[in-house]
Amino acid sequence: MATKVLVVDDEPQILTALSRGLQRVGHEVIVARNGEDGLAAAAAARPDLVLLDLKLPDLDGIEVVRRLRTWTTVPIVLLSGQGSERARVAALDAGADDFVDKPFSMEELRARVGAMLRRAATAESPDVAPAANDGGTIQRDAVTIELAARRVLVDGREVRLTPTEWRLLTTLASNPDRIQTYRQVITSVWDESYGEEARQSLRVHLRTLRAKLGDDASAPRFVATEPGVGYRWIGE
Repeated sequence: MATKVLVVDDEPQILTALSRGLQRVGHEVIVARNGEDGLAAAAAARPDLVLLDLKLPDLDGIEVVRRLRTWTTVPIVLLSGQGSERARVAALDAGADDFVDKPFSMEELRARVGAMLRRAATAESPDVAPAANDGGTIQRDAVTIELAARRVLVDGREVRLTPTEWRLLTTLASNPDRIQTYRQVITSVWDESYGEEARQSLRVHLRTLRAKLGDDASAPRFVATEPGVGYRWIGE
């Protein structure tokens, strides 16, 4: 059965190009030209993935993400223009999973869509196996990560992570005091098909994750940046 992709964008040329490009590799494509129609289409068609433009003529793309996240965990990939990092951070924080900057190549977009769909297909399985000696829990200072329950507590209060933030957190926290290169993290969090273009997405996701953990990049308690190399989860 073909996977269903909902494309929400107000530019007819982009809708046409995305429809043709995604149909060519076997996806069923549903299109919507504004946020309200996109929400209605998502409810009616129950797509496997949503491609969502950040700037729509009626609803803000961030508001569309918020509304979708009240009832569905469908993967959401943002289509965003250059220079809108603050909006992308807000949308990722609202629950979006990834973003692709305009202009983009069809090959890049198809790779992102394929990787996100593969991740979604295995979402029921924990991304990191619980360690035998910790009962499936990683504890670091004020942060408790319950792997089996896929739950994160900060100072005893549960914080909601997006699926991408969860994979990023468990990738780093399961390897304390070990430097993981940008390439290793990107492959683990997304897919081996992602290239260096995912570096910016990784940086934005890490920024939102740090904010939720109460971490400070300039004086880190949990995630240290190794300049030019990657990241390291700070052990005890």
